[in-house]
Amino acid sequence: MFTIRDFKKVIEQQIFHNKNKSLLYKLVNGQLILTASKESKELLAQKVHEIQEFIALSKEEGTYGELINYASDKSIKLFLEVNQYLDFNSKDYKILRNIYANLFDQVCALAYQNYISEEDIDCLFAGHYKNLQAFLYESNGAEILKKYKEAPDLFQVKCAEYTPSFQLKLLNIDLETIEQPVLDIGCGSQGHLVYFLREKGIEAFGIDRNVKSNDYLFKRNWLEVSFSPKTWRTIISHMAFSNHFTHHHLKADGKFESYALKYMEILNSLKVGGSFIYAPGLSFFEELLITHNKNYSVETFEHSTKVVRLS
Repeated sequence: MFTIRDFKKVIEQQIFHNKNKSLLYKLVNGQLILTASKESKELLAQKVHEIQEFIALSKEEGTYGELINYASDKSIKLFLEVNQYLDFNSKDYKILRNIYANLFDQVCALAYQNYISEEDIDCLFAGHYKNLQAFLYESNGAEILKKYKEAPDLFQVKCAEYTPSFQLKLLNIDLETIEQPVLDIGCGSQGHLVYFLREKGIEAFGIDRNVKSNDYLFKRNWLEVSFSPKTWRTIISHMAFSNHFTHHHLKADGKFESYALKYMEILNSLKVGGSFIYAPGLSFFEELLITHNKNYSVETFEHSTKVVRLS
């Protein structure tokens, strides 16, 4: 009997099979280089009826959404591991879920055939990978993806998670004087700094696209977060929000305006006397803030910036 464990194993195995291959690179004949693994082909050929029954049962039991979410989350995580500057909002996530629902429906349709050929399976996966390719172009545009069309092997733009002590030192934050509550924007999938601060008795929270949600960590795209006015005493963002703001500032088709508006929304969410502390700095925007807005003071350090709300 096919199980949820088998399902997750197939997803992981298929990801491993295409590891370090570019989804956007095409061969001379126009085909993508991502393919179905030998194990996936054998599984579909031999157990397609069991898989169909498993999917049908999951719909009856209400766990079908969990299957779709698992596959979608794995894809998003893989995309972001390759390039941290890819951006996916809730609308994009809904589209991706539909892509996987369509894939599962096609797998079920195969079960009605008397014979499943290798060509049938190749067509199934080729269609799915083309759908993922279109999804990336529609969600992020062609500019950020163009290099991935040039070579079959991936190059990666990764985002690392640093130790709490390193982050605090680089941001010039003193635990003895840090004001609460604290929000870490882009806290990382592990939320290391948030956990560290809470262990010290500091009321800290974090948001990140890849973190597992709990009472104080929230899985969100920061552009879709509503930062309530006068809520936070300290907001931190190490190698996260400002990195992406700079990326979109330099990018030809970037979301500069969205980031500028969100930056000001973040500042407005500070209580009077509260601070937004981030690295790296944003000199191109901080100069405008100093010149045109007297409600904030800006202090720059070697590696970071501290903006304080004055009124």
